[in-house]
Amino acid sequence: MQSFLERYSDGAPILLDGATGTELERRGFELAAPGWSAAAIRNAPERLTEIHRDYVAAGAEILTANTFRTHARNLEATQWRGMARELTEEAVGLAREASQGRAYVAGSIAPLGDCYSPDETPVREDLERHHAEMIEHLCDANVDLILVETQLTIQESEIIARRVAQSGCPFFVSFVCNASGNLLSGEPLSEALKRVLEWNPLGCLLNCVPVDEVAQIVSSLPSELEEGIQGAYANTGRMISPGVWESTPGVDPAVYAEFVTEWRMYNFRLIGGCCGTTPSHVSALKEVL
Repeated sequence: MQSFLERYSDGAPILLDGATGTELERRGFELAAPGWSAAAIRNAPERLTEIHRDYVAAGAEILTANTFRTHARNLEATQWRGMARELTEEAVGLAREASQGRAYVAGSIAPLGDCYSPDETPVREDLERHHAEMIEHLCDANVDLILVETQLTIQESEIIARRVAQSGCPFFVSFVCNASGNLLSGEPLSEALKRVLEWNPLGCLLNCVPVDEVAQIVSSLPSELEEGIQGAYANTGRMISPGVWESTPGVDPAVYAEFVTEWRMYNFRLIGGCCGTTPSHVSALKEVL
């Protein structure tokens, strides 16, 4: 299997997997504080492996290891306190085993705070320390690339981009925005792109936004920044208030794939699914890419 950088350089679209957290829930695993999806690494490894395998069977070329919540800070109130490295390595190992040499494994780096609450972003010192540690754990676990996901502030995304760039691991930085093209912090996506692209990621992405809003967000960018967005993996719904989820027509895999065909004008390189998507969504994407 060629290296990820070799695959990326050939210019053809690359199919990401879909959701992990909501897919665990759909298959009967309860996501609950404080462990959230990280608890599945120890409590339901066979279910995680099954999800990964189903995404490979659906056509995914990249499996995202279940490391979204394995920062040491996220584990402090769990029974796995002090075991961030171990859980991260185990999550990567499960994805690697499930890939059977047919898919690349991405390490996921999430915001330290709540993904929808920029006010919960920790102070810079904590961001620097915890993200540096997380990047070290992922690199030591030999991931093929790093997905810096669901970023909602410029400060945190820039800190992570700088740290990953220094590690030498290929990476993407993905932002969550509202329909008007602002990060959830209220900062313009255009400014976030300018700051992060200085650290030479392979590209920036959009994730955790409703599938029917992606084209609108990209079209709102200045033309010189559009090419900075190299892909998207969207939700099948939207959070209309804390804890209240509203589905979009994209919950239907065929409809989700129809929305994705509208993105062709942007020449996206990475396309997949986020919250609410399933192996069926990835299979539908495989048909249209």
